Amino acid sequence: MTAVKETLRIGFIGAGAVNFGGAEGPWDHASRLEKISGLKVVGIADKMPGKAQQMLDVRRQTANSALYTECTAYEDYKLMLQEEKLNAVFIGVPPFAHGHFDYPIELDCVRAGVHCFVEKPLSVKAVADVTAYMESVLEVQRKENLVLSVGYMFRYHPAILRMKSLLETHRSSTGAQLMYLQLTYNCAYSQMNHPFWWRKHLSGGPIVEQATHFCDIARFIGGEVLADTIQTKVLCDDDESGAGRLSAVQDVIREEEIKTEDRIPRLTVAHWRHSNGAIGQLTHGIALHHKRYETRVEAWADGLRVTIADCYTDDCELSYRQGDTDSEVTERFPGADPYQIEDDVFIDAIRTGDSSKVQSSYDDAAGTYALSWAIRLASEKQESRH
Repeated sequence: MTAVKETLRIGFIGAGAVNFGGAEGPWDHASRLEKISGLKVVGIADKMPGKAQQMLDVRRQTANSALYTECTAYEDYKLMLQEEKLNAVFIGVPPFAHGHFDYPIELDCVRAGVHCFVEKPLSVKAVADVTAYMESVLEVQRKENLVLSVGYMFRYHPAILRMKSLLETHRSSTGAQLMYLQLTYNCAYSQMNHPFWWRKHLSGGPIVEQATHFCDIARFIGGEVLADTIQTKVLCDDDESGAGRLSAVQDVIREEEIKTEDRIPRLTVAHWRHSNGAIGQLTHGIALHHKRYETRVEAWADGLRVTIADCYTDDCELSYRQGDTDSEVTERFPGADPYQIEDDVFIDAIRTGDSSKVQSSYDDAAGTYALSWAIRLASEKQESRH
């Protein structure tokens, strides 16, 4: 891959929260790119009339307005690709609007010779369809020597990397391998005001769209999952017990108008075997109000327990107990920003021509997509039996 030394010309496809921030939290790319020198944003594209211009107007009123002085708003991303001679693009659109031949954003971008940062999930289509599409994208990417990075930011989080290191070091010194990996994700839903998120056919459902991050952690820490061992239970909104009813869904969602089979489950519990023999378990819930998510990742091996709490927050904490002791060691990661790190790595790969530090490639992310869909399909088999 040829290094790019000049100022990088950046484009955004999607003017929503994933690229520019929103009510749920500061999980966006624009604010991170504004901290990197040698960039200029030259295009923002969003098919919703006026949305790209509105976002551009907002960014031009900030302290980082200089980054957007040469920026143009578009409704058609293809026109932006033709007009702006982009070096890189950040693709942050709803899951149904990319990642397949009906909406071939990635394929159009690599054909234009543009490096791509693609937000998760890769799509909402069936795994076989997405795999066929991915192969077409990768064929062009390899021919053009382009960087294709996917937004699994926890692969860059210092707490996750520390857990991985502790497990690997422990195995090297004792021979003890991973026994159990538990991942818990409790979502704060009361400010989730995106109607598509509440409809499975548009978002893929909460495992495919949201808990995909923890599916990726499962693969990153525990290795590949044996798909035929996955078993899943769900609690749905219409459960006769009433346990699945939510009291704080925003009116704009109009959930009462969503077909029952298209409504998202309130709780999903899945377990499986990893190829190395370890047992994995994922619990995803939609239960908390306001903004703060609660998450936990815990790993066990003979003589070692490692726990990470609240990896989405500045209060992220890792604790571990190791060897012949009852005492626990606690480590904190103030200011850790895996979103910044993943964007830094992506930009650096373009500038240097070396993509070896990119932790989530497009083809590897397909493995996480397949796992998330396997969990969802296992849950739907369970629902069909009741």
